[in-house]
Amino acid sequence: MADPGRNQLPPVKGKRPDAAVAPVPAQRAGRRATIKVMETAEYDLMFAIEMDYWWHVGKRWFVLKILRRWLNPPPGIAILDIGCGTGANMKALGAFGTATGSDISESAVGYCRARGLADAHQQTDPGKLPFPDGSFDLVTALDVLEHVDDDLGLLHEVGRVLKPGGTFLMTAPAYPALWSVHDESLHHKRRYGKKGLLGLLGRAGLGPVRLTHLNGFLLPAIVPVRWLRDRLTRKRGPTSDFNLDLPGWLNAAFLLAFKAEWMLVRFAPLPFGLTICCMARKEG
Repeated sequence: MADPGRNQLPPVKGKRPDAAVAPVPAQRAGRRATIKVMETAEYDLMFAIEMDYWWHVGKRWFVLKILRRWLNPPPGIAILDIGCGTGANMKALGAFGTATGSDISESAVGYCRARGLADAHQQTDPGKLPFPDGSFDLVTALDVLEHVDDDLGLLHEVGRVLKPGGTFLMTAPAYPALWSVHDESLHHKRRYGKKGLLGLLGRAGLGPVRLTHLNGFLLPAIVPVRWLRDRLTRKRGPTSDFNLDLPGWLNAAFLLAFKAEWMLVRFAPLPFGLTICCMARKEG
């Protein structure tokens, strides 16, 4: 698959929107997880910009790099992308095998279908993934866990649908102290610290293999912007950082700075950054 960061990025400013594994019927879990769906406008915005906006492009680029470096999977593996959103990540994961997606949002699944992704399925029960036990070699949850009330319950579901020895790759927002209107707009429940996340994975029977932070080089620039937006925009209602109009040159500069972190991450974990990324393996 072509590197999603190689194409020249068009300006983002003003760009706003006018089955490999057959799903099984959802059943009520013993502990029901609930997820508050992101605002419909955020899905519209995601579909409009996720092929161009530096954060979406950079994270997708890192996921592919990390999978090749840390996992190096054989061709043709079965992949599940939980919380597949509007489908760009799911489509990119198809480079490693057959990608299936699930999302609780009807709008998100509709956007996946618009991208030609027929194996995107609406998850009607947030506490139960609609797939049989041991279906997948790789499960991803890219900025998903923070949306779920019962994150431990979702991780148990990840372990259930993974094959023995299967791999789980996740990203989530880091540092609870950085909570802002960005998190509220996206209906986050929490941000994660390293110790708490590792403990959560262990309780779910998922043994951590690698953990790193991402988006650290831009941390000194992003934190004050979020602090200022939190104070200026909270009374008007929360909006995410993705609503910021960036000129093309700045969008490209942010992407370049983000991708430059790979020079470190490929050899050693990055000890700081707005995102925490962990690869874990199903025990047993």
